[in-house]
Amino acid sequence: MLGPSPFTSPFGVSPFGTHHNKPEPTAPELQKEATAERYVNFVADYSGCGHWRVLWPELIINSTGVGLSQSTTAMVADPRWYQGVKCVKVQRQCSTPQKEFVEHLKKIQNEMGFKIIYEVDDVVFREEIPDYNKFKPAFDNDEVRSNCIDIINLCDEVTVTCPFMRDLYREKTGKQEITVVPNFLPQFWMGNLFDGKQVARSHEVNKRKPRVLYTGSGAHYDVDNKTGGKDDLSHVRDYIRSTVNKYQWVFVGAFPPQLVDLVQSREIEFHPWQNLLEYPGKIASLNVQLMIAPLEVNNFNRAKSDIKFIEACALGIPCLCQDMCTYSTAPSDLRFGTSEELSDKIDTILAWKNRSKYYGNISKLRAIADDRLLEDPRNIGAFIETLRTPYGDPSRKLLSRFE
Repeated sequence: MLGPSPFTSPFGVSPFGTHHNKPEPTAPELQKEATAERYVNFVADYSGCGHWRVLWPELIINSTGVGLSQSTTAMVADPRWYQGVKCVKVQRQCSTPQKEFVEHLKKIQNEMGFKIIYEVDDVVFREEIPDYNKFKPAFDNDEVRSNCIDIINLCDEVTVTCPFMRDLYREKTGKQEITVVPNFLPQFWMGNLFDGKQVARSHEVNKRKPRVLYTGSGAHYDVDNKTGGKDDLSHVRDYIRSTVNKYQWVFVGAFPPQLVDLVQSREIEFHPWQNLLEYPGKIASLNVQLMIAPLEVNNFNRAKSDIKFIEACALGIPCLCQDMCTYSTAPSDLRFGTSEELSDKIDTILAWKNRSKYYGNISKLRAIADDRLLEDPRNIGAFIETLRTPYGDPSRKLLSRFE
């Protein structure tokens, strides 16, 4: 017998409903009140990764009525808190206290009847993180690496964003039960900002000097000169510098330190990083005709999500992506390898004489984004399949699309 519930707050509220001025219910009573399955997520952060992989899917799952998903950063040890829980998800947990917590979850797992998922959307192995990435020091020690591997192998399943990451984690950890669940775009966040008339009007207004956008944090740049300037934009920097009179280059988030003179002279337009709420509207308001997504070819970047391309598609903006598995969803005419290829494709796409093709491709881009909307029953259903069914279950029809 588990005894009284630990859930009720001083205001008489439990996660299963409101109980004003009522005695604290016992565990069996709580189970009767829980009309839907519960899913518990120990989220890594409340920034981009936490939202894309846990918090936004949780909102949609809760709206479907199939389950009650709850997120926290608090490590709750009391077994009573896990009554009725179908799945516990831990996101990118790598510290020793987090490892000890997952070991505790493993001890109570059979009694409480939940599965444990390890969720990760980046490579955390230091040997695969490029030296120019400012986040590498957080993972650059043996303890973090071994904790990550140990925690992964304590879990029943791992979820990642792409097939390359799945294969890399299998190689690094020996864990085979790894499932691909791509990042999906919430329609309520960015999916309703497309304005076809504004796209055409902006294209007309800027035809003499089209606007080309890059968005990204400082993690893409060799800010501290650890790699001699080699980073995600090193192969296109000279091209950008040479075309500031031809194209209006726009950077959001950060810019290459080697181009600071052009930012200071305002030959390159720069906008600071935006928070998640403001980001979609900011990008839409910039009225750009093209986006680019260059990357250095390495395993860390091969394991990235293609969401930058999907965001551009949602806004009806063509995005030229690095030709690597990261952006396999992009058609071949929107992929480039060298700066010369980038130059040729930008010139072709933005040539005013090709405007009919430019406008004609907008619907194709929008269709790509529509296929990746989080609210699509096939997509949120894939998330739910990971929560409700064991790895390898033949009923996982929606997840099979991403293998």
